[in-house]
Amino acid sequence: MKDTMTPDRFEAARAIAVVADCHIHPGAGIDWPAAALEALAGADLIVTVGDMGEAAGLAALAAIAPVVGVKGDDDEDDPRTAPVARVIEAGGLRIGAVFDPTHAGLATTKAPLVAVDDGGAARERLFGGPVQVVLYASTHDAEIHPFEGSLWVNPGSVTLPNRKEAGEPGTFAWLTLENGQARARIVRI
Repeated sequence: MKDTMTPDRFEAARAIAVVADCHIHPGAGIDWPAAALEALAGADLIVTVGDMGEAAGLAALAAIAPVVGVKGDDDEDDPRTAPVARVIEAGGLRIGAVFDPTHAGLATTKAPLVAVDDGGAARERLFGGPVQVVLYASTHDAEIHPFEGSLWVNPGSVTLPNRKEAGEPGTFAWLTLENGQARARIVRI
């Protein structure tokens, strides 16, 4: 990873929807549920944290709001999601995004999340400076954790939650940025 990372700036964004692990493949029968696209309405920005699947998934999101993200294991090449790590500046905050926090050196395990001992230093190395929010994925389970001054958010999966057969709903995360602070909540579809 490079020493400095040029952030993507979306300073006017105050409502950010975060999606991941969607594996959108319309030809294989996995596509956006209408309720999910309706729930994303009102977002100023949509961030995908990997495993979107086909570019058709990004196109559906781009009809709602601007889309940026990071590359996961199941992503078609697309400039909006090309990097493996990304920094977004919005609402006076720096938000770091990565698909797999263990591969990125931020965590020792991801299910449940256990951050590395030198968490602040690891985040600064990866993201080229401090971040107030860390977006991550690759588990299909939604989680929100405060850790060492950063808010860690895993949005889960809208289309393929881990316990779908047990009736677990699909999920995404909603970040609200106000007065230099970030709040996160999990939205169940």
